[in-house]
Amino acid sequence: MSLATVGLLLAAGLSLAGALPLVQSQGLPLPTPGQLRYETNEIAALIHFNMQTFFHSCTKDNWVGLHGSSNPANFAPTNLNFSNWAVSFKAMGVKHAILTAKHDCGHLLWPSKVQLPNGTVYPYAVGRENSYVKQDVVAEFVAMCDSIGIGHGFYYSLTNNFFLNVRNHQLQPGPLLPGQVNVSQSEFEAIAMGHLTELWGNYGNLTEIWFDGGYTTDMAAELTALLLKLQPDAAAFGGLGVSPNPVRWIGTEFGNDAAPIWSTGTAEGNGDPDSPVWNSAACDTTLQRADRWFYFPGDPVRTLSELIQVYHSTVGNNGVLELDFAIDRTGNVHPDHARAYAGFGDWIRSCYGSPVASTSGNGTQLVLTLPTRTKLDRIAIREDQVRRTRLFVPRRPAWCFVCSALAISRVVRISA
Repeated sequence: MSLATVGLLLAAGLSLAGALPLVQSQGLPLPTPGQLRYETNEIAALIHFNMQTFFHSCTKDNWVGLHGSSNPANFAPTNLNFSNWAVSFKAMGVKHAILTAKHDCGHLLWPSKVQLPNGTVYPYAVGRENSYVKQDVVAEFVAMCDSIGIGHGFYYSLTNNFFLNVRNHQLQPGPLLPGQVNVSQSEFEAIAMGHLTELWGNYGNLTEIWFDGGYTTDMAAELTALLLKLQPDAAAFGGLGVSPNPVRWIGTEFGNDAAPIWSTGTAEGNGDPDSPVWNSAACDTTLQRADRWFYFPGDPVRTLSELIQVYHSTVGNNGVLELDFAIDRTGNVHPDHARAYAGFGDWIRSCYGSPVASTSGNGTQLVLTLPTRTKLDRIAIREDQVRRTRLFVPRRPAWCFVCSALAISRVVRISA
């Protein structure tokens, strides 16, 4: 749908009335409570903070040695400060935050008790004798989120684990590098399930879980049972087939897809209005310009005008914006990033925080009466997703046609 910004001057006493018949439809898919909470949140922080903060990625070229990415001592934030994160979360208006508890390197941000096949505890983690970070980062992250009243969740990659020599869900052939551990495919999957049992079972009720890259079919039954047991209400990115609350990827990491976004559909992308499956749309994108998710020194950040476009193309278009927070090597939100988040949040509140008029209700017509000579260029429309409706906008000669759309978006910007 086109989103052109044009002012519209309404005469005194004119009502914006569209005779919107809110016809209750039978048989339409409905969101679960977990999906409804996810979509209502609108904006999430997708935090990237782990070994890749210091190495960008784990490879054969940087893995080996005292100063290599294999050494947990090299995950070394010099001033880890969760209160600093909280300031930017509140400034931007984040409603829940997801932490990369384990990314592709295999390094854990909590001191797992899961054992390797040889009986030793999984060593590549915080809280070990040779770790720089001794505390449970996951636990402190959860406590911070609770303290400011936002939800929390975790990213755990089942796709890659360089420490265990796994890529694209499968063990890799060839000799191991020093510091890698020899496991079988079934042993890798058992270790991963043990990690997920800890993450999902020890850190409270989760708002969102990430399956980046999905999961293998041989793990589906176990994952389904574990989710239903430990986190039945968590929205699950990439979780279609194992979670009752699936969330799908919108198909781009640039946050600028301007097509209508539907909340139904089984494939990645903008969705399918005719699908019987509710599958919320996640629009993940970076703040850093180079499409880098982990902090990279010197990378410029996107401008406010670019973030405004991202907002209208995601939140304003019926998606959920998951904006990256690339925590820097001190363990803080970099000052340049913090200013960008704060400016973005200020704009959202100034533009959408206090509508000039609002209305809601049931029945066949909603009337929005505006103050005298009100100038506006956008309307926010929300559907009661618990009691699904089909919305029809008939044209009648006595009315001024304002706008139309294929899907109910959160924001409709008006063209004259």
